[in-house]
Amino acid sequence: MFKSLLIPIDGSEDSHVALNVACQLAAPIQGKLHLLHVRDPYPQLHRGEMLSVEAAIKAASVETAFAEGRKVLDRALDTLPSFPGYNGEFDTHIKQGSPAKTIVAEAERLKVDAIVMGSRGLGQFKGLMIGSVSHKVTHVANCRVICVHEKPREHATQAPHEFVDFD
Repeated sequence: MFKSLLIPIDGSEDSHVALNVACQLAAPIQGKLHLLHVRDPYPQLHRGEMLSVEAAIKAASVETAFAEGRKVLDRALDTLPSFPGYNGEFDTHIKQGSPAKTIVAEAERLKVDAIVMGSRGLGQFKGLMIGSVSHKVTHVANCRVICVHEKPREHATQAPHEFVDFD
């Protein structure tokens, strides 16, 4: 049973499914949920896009991070009543920084029993090249990490003999 869970919410379907799973895990003892939105201050730079100085400053502003994070968390909170059996406590947290590092740091600061997070299922090749946030968190967190998918991915439903060969 879980007394406290950290659920990173990025607005994806996978993160909403993770919230559903967290509610189910916390329901037996009405454990506390910590919903966390982390905003990378320079996401456009990581995608190779050009930014003006003005756009970069705006993207990095704490006010922008908080406003966008509040919208994402509010959408997730709107779904909480649809999870039967969970009537426990929850907190929301909005942070700015490297998503994986911030998630792990918050889990340690809050002393949660587990992190329940969505996995966007980056393609095998892309995942190997840059790594996903969930992959990074799984390998460095000092607590349990439960990764969930919104729905089975195409590669997950293939028979073992049908693996894609990248050679």
